[in-house]
Amino acid sequence: RKAQKVIYAESSALYEGSRVMPTPESEVHPESFYAVSKLAGMAFADAYRRFFQISTTALRYFCVYGPRQDYRRTIPPVMSAFIIKLLRGERPVIYGSGHKRRDFIHVDDVNAFHLQCIEDPQTDGKVFNLGSGKNYSVREIYQRVAATLQVESQPLYCPDLPGEAQETLADITLARSVGWSPRIGLDEGLRRFVDYYRSMGVPCLA
Repeated sequence: RKAQKVIYAESSALYEGSRVMPTPESEVHPESFYAVSKLAGMAFADAYRRFFQISTTALRYFCVYGPRQDYRRTIPPVMSAFIIKLLRGERPVIYGSGHKRRDFIHVDDVNAFHLQCIEDPQTDGKVFNLGSGKNYSVREIYQRVAATLQVESQPLYCPDLPGEAQETLADITLARSVGWSPRIGLDEGLRRFVDYYRSMGVPCLA
C-alpha cells in the first residue's frame, strides 16, 4: 500500500548560524556540512510531496536523551557520557569551559509527538521544533547528573570542539499550538535515564 505520509527527521543544527533565542522554525542558517545535509533532506522531502502527493511532517530535534540513546560514538552525547563514566567511577570529559547551553528533551516526549503526527492532520505539511523550551549549560548538566548519582567527582576539561553552536534553545510555540507540550522535566528525565543504565548494567563507552 502506498505511503500516505512521511514523518522525517531534520535537526536543530539547521539553526547553527542563528542568533535568535529561542529559535523559531523560520530561522534556518546552516553552517556545518552536517547541517547542510539536513537542508538537502528538506529539499528531497518537498520534492516527494510535490511529485508523489505524499504528506510530510518535518521534526527538528534538539538534544534528545533517554533510554536506548546511542552512546557508542567517538564523542558520545553528554548525558550518556556523564552517566556511564560516573557509574564506572571515572571522570567524565567536558569539552571547552562547560558554558555552552543546550535544550534537552526526553525521548518519551519526542515519541508522544511522533504518535500524534501519525493521526493528526494539523501536523501535515509543517515543520516543528522538538525541544523543551529551556536550556542548561553543559556544566550544569554534569552537576545534576552527579547529584542524581550522589557522587562527588570533578570532570576533566579538554579543548573545545570546533563548529559547535554556543547555545541552542527551541521555540516550541508551533508544537504547542497543535496540543503537544513536554511533560518530563530534566530532573525526572535524568532519574529515569540513570535507572535505565543501572537496570541494563553499566555499558562501556566506545
